[in-house]
Amino acid sequence: PLSSLCGKMSWSVEGKVKSFLQFALNKLESAAESLQDDTPEKDYEELVTFTTGLSKHLKGTAGAASQELKNKIIETMAPVWDIRTDKPGENLSVPALKAAMEALMAALGGEPPPIPVVEDSDVKPANLASMSFQDAVSHMWKLDKPNRMSWGDSGFTFNMQNKGRYGQDKCPDPLFDWVNMDHHLWSSPTTKTFISLLDNYERETGKTETFTEHEKAEMADFLQALCNTKVIQFAFEYLKAKGVDPRCKKLRRLMDFQNVLHDLWLAPYRRFRENDSSGFEHVFVGEEKQGKIIGLHNWIQYYLEEKKGNIDYLGFVGKQDQDNSDDVNLITVKFVWQDDDPDKEEKPMSTMLCGSTVEFEMAVLTLAFLGGNQDGDNMCWLENEKINIKCYSQRVRYGGNKVATAYIEIA
Repeated sequence: PLSSLCGKMSWSVEGKVKSFLQFALNKLESAAESLQDDTPEKDYEELVTFTTGLSKHLKGTAGAASQELKNKIIETMAPVWDIRTDKPGENLSVPALKAAMEALMAALGGEPPPIPVVEDSDVKPANLASMSFQDAVSHMWKLDKPNRMSWGDSGFTFNMQNKGRYGQDKCPDPLFDWVNMDHHLWSSPTTKTFISLLDNYERETGKTETFTEHEKAEMADFLQALCNTKVIQFAFEYLKAKGVDPRCKKLRRLMDFQNVLHDLWLAPYRRFRENDSSGFEHVFVGEEKQGKIIGLHNWIQYYLEEKKGNIDYLGFVGKQDQDNSDDVNLITVKFVWQDDDPDKEEKPMSTMLCGSTVEFEMAVLTLAFLGGNQDGDNMCWLENEKINIKCYSQRVRYGGNKVATAYIEIA
């Protein structure tokens, strides 16, 4: 097994449902004022929208539950919401919804058991309480080392060729000229489940995202794979102790963090139209906006699309990694990402940390977003390279901010 993996985290369906209900109660508590600050008609309309999302997530969480548990959920929620039809019940209100969720938690029994996180110096260092943001980033990079790909014959090489010029393609060859597909990174659960998500999205902003049950299951598998890694488990422990976002104060168990990761990255929000984007889609997959490419900061997605012939590398731009003695391969490039229309959509500048694992990128970006500056710069060092983890938030009507974008660049 890969050295960054802990034992597989196992939760009962009841434990998952209880953890989600607590997360939903926290979200309802923070949204309660905004759900009761307008006309009764408008407030009710917004509460229906809120509860529709809650119901869909609850059904997904309880998908593998016994019929007895499913019936219990249906019966307990019935006064405020019909789980089967996703329609409001007769008594839907903020206090009644809160009471129904609390009653369901009580009906499920006692506290969910704690996840058996490995108590070692990787996941929970002895000096955790005194660790700075810089310390945390360096620790996660060290954890990632056995699993990421390095420059060279055993990992990958790329050919930067020429500087990108306006209106010109001075690079006849692809960016990547060698990638070792036999490297264990490609067989890791996080990489495999990550790749399964890449074809689940509408590329153009303004098109509402809808997900099949199979695609929702792929999201759940990806989150589970993430939470089985030490780098994500360390991020959880650090944010639980030192996170500045209010959601960090509610973290108790790793499953709580998994719910936050889903809400922060995978839950859709409105960029231009209702539910047309998400942090994950923007940062890791890439989007098209008015004939331009936005996002796409992940080297695996870039490489796979380039390998298919969909990406045309146009050259390097901006600041570049100047130190070749370390394991940091951070590049800034320009490219065209083609789809099935005749137009050529260009990304004028995108940064990518080549060779890193998906779990490291997810962990370090989440650490910056929840433990640093959500709207601006988070300066630190990655080995010998001074970097900036740039974050911008997407404000939403209910709950905390979501990721609008987050990426690593040369400082």
